Amino acid sequence: MNEYEGTDAYRTTAEFYDILQAERDGRLVARLYGARVAAARGAVVDVGAGSGTVSLMALACSGAPVHAVEPSAVMRSLLLTRLAWSRPDRRARATVHPGTLPEAELPDSSVELVVCHNVVPTLDDAARGELWEAAARVLEPGGLLLMDRPRARAPREAEVAVFTPVRVGEDTYEGEVREAACEAGAELAFTYTVRRGERVVRRRGERFLTRMLPLEKLTEELGGRGLRWEETGERVLVARRER
Repeated sequence: MNEYEGTDAYRTTAEFYDILQAERDGRLVARLYGARVAAARGAVVDVGAGSGTVSLMALACSGAPVHAVEPSAVMRSLLLTRLAWSRPDRRARATVHPGTLPEAELPDSSVELVVCHNVVPTLDDAARGELWEAAARVLEPGGLLLMDRPRARAPREAEVAVFTPVRVGEDTYEGEVREAACEAGAELAFTYTVRRGERVVRRRGERFLTRMLPLEKLTEELGGRGLRWEETGERVLVARRER
């Protein structure tokens, strides 16, 4: 298993993400953010873009410029491969930024939407504060910050989700994620298995730490940066930059 921190935290997951998780995540991001992204006329920023699930949706359903911000080199390689196979007119609207949003070179007050999917709980207090400050800086007055709602409490018992197996030639790719409470919040332990018939060819794992973030805590953090809730749903949170 990999540790939480490292030179590239997704060096194991990157190999298996698109084959096992991308299709399901694509349906989820369409439900959570699709309508607002489709209506965007100004720039859309995809924070923690990964292999591009949000970015590619934005390129497909809107005519807006898209800024994909991703610190992981291995995940950026997936994103750039996807962009390489995209239509040239869509690819022309996409800019990929290595690093984090505070490090990205974006003009102030130039962005209509900032989308943070599967990102916020992975950040510690300091990094989260820097993210809110950067989002408030790049968002135009009245612009929106969108995120999937973080867990407020760690699970009482371990929860396991199993990915749908995928056949590739003679091999079957399988995966699961186990979420369990830990001292700092919750640990997500991913296990990936490749089988050839009944034989296990490879098994790899990677762990991620997530923090529990009650709405009250997020409200306090965002309010100090000039961001106010527009919508607080069961699955998605929307904050607006004050004018």
